[in-house]
Amino acid sequence: MDRTKRDISILGHIIKHCSEIVETHETFGDSYEIFRKSKPYFKAISMDLLQIGELANHLSKNFQEKYRNIPYSAIITLRNIVTHGYGELDVEIVWATSHEDTPILQKQCEEILAAMR
Repeated sequence: MDRTKRDISILGHIIKHCSEIVETHETFGDSYEIFRKSKPYFKAISMDLLQIGELANHLSKNFQEKYRNIPYSAIITLRNIVTHGYGELDVEIVWATSHEDTPILQKQCEEILAAMR
């Protein structure tokens, strides 16, 4: 698979995980209090963020250089924290990331994907 097709595939998967974050919030009632207390809710969101970070890490260097507006380093760093447990994962950061940053990332990826096709 050439790099462009691979990047297109990766973007599709990132968009899917962003959508799953929204769906998970809706399923659990989109409440910070529930999120803070519910390990399944927290873990479901964290797992999608982990997957997004893993996928972002596999985007080609050419893609990353062309689309510098995506914060690859921050996305991959969060993935590493979730994966390797470097300290306690902060509930507020996961909540804010899933509500504030993920919708922006999804929109960016959808726009890039539309332009690439």
